[in-house]
Amino acid sequence: MDKTTKGVIVGASVGVLAGAIAGILFAPQSGKETREDIKKYLHEMKEKIAEELSKVGEITKEKYDEIVNKVVKIYETEKKISSEDAADIKDKLEKNYDEIVKIATEPSKE
Repeated sequence: MDKTTKGVIVGASVGVLAGAIAGILFAPQSGKETREDIKKYLHEMKEKIAEELSKVGEITKEKYDEIVNKVVKIYETEKKISSEDAADIKDKLEKNYDEIVKIATEPSKE
């Protein structure tokens, strides 16, 4: 995988993460305080996932899921996000892997 493709995948992953967390932030089940806590960690989580993805050779579905699970688990273990929110974030990110690959493999419009 070349650097450009890898960069697109990493960028797409960060975008999908932002979307997944935004969905949780605006979901009615979370209280205002919970949404504020998640929002506080949004940037950190995106950066950590992007950093981890940039370290791997080939970004496969298994590797992507492993990284997402690892990063989200850190925030859950440290009680920065609830188990319910962690599961929701992981679920949304794992479901969007195909979208990330599609974005990464589309021909450049340059």
